[in-house]
Amino acid sequence: MIMEIWLKILAALSPALVLAIVLVRKDLRPEPLRWLLAAAGFGVLAGFGVLLLGFTVLPNVSTDTYFGAMVSSFIDAAIPEELLKFCALYLVARKCRHFDEAFDGVVYAVCIGMGFAGLENVLYLFGADDEWVMVGVSRALLAVPAHYFFAVIMGSLFSLGWFDTRHRTRYMTLALIAPIAVHGVYDTLCFSMAIDEALSGIILLAFILGFNFIRKCSRQLIQLMLKIDRYVLAEKEI
Repeated sequence: MIMEIWLKILAALSPALVLAIVLVRKDLRPEPLRWLLAAAGFGVLAGFGVLLLGFTVLPNVSTDTYFGAMVSSFIDAAIPEELLKFCALYLVARKCRHFDEAFDGVVYAVCIGMGFAGLENVLYLFGADDEWVMVGVSRALLAVPAHYFFAVIMGSLFSLGWFDTRHRTRYMTLALIAPIAVHGVYDTLCFSMAIDEALSGIILLAFILGFNFIRKCSRQLIQLMLKIDRYVLAEKEI
């Protein structure tokens, strides 16, 4: 029993931890470990915040229809989750004096997102009873990477707004809206596959194409932020 508990915790946290470590190692000037852990902690707190909203304020709309799936995806998940993660990222940026490079927004956003995803995984796996292995594998391949992609999008746009004061409002707005939109569509497609078997194949294809698209976008955003940092560092050395 104790062994199974530890296996569930390991299966829940390891995908988020691996993605966070891989991303952090790309940083040209690594951030202090205490701030990376603090960001992950803020992500966990954001997860508890969403749980509290779910028990008190959020309507918990049924996903039996396409409209219900879309409303639930945005109202019960995408909007509160990305909003709280955005607030956590803003708090880190305000308080952390090491937040001084474009890629830092991605690093801290991913740490927040992986903290959130880790908590979410623990709750899902411990609520899955005998099917926890299947749930753990599916979430490691889809849900956790999705949260990673959402975080990369948010962090990149956030950094652009944080360091470009002329266009701050535009980028900060996009840093909140874009992850909400992508997250909401992702969840809508997930819920919709179980509604009508006749259309499940088409929805699955749309899901695969969309997932691959945000993966490529995330990779390009990471390269863009690193390119900006390399340019800035080169200018300082001249």
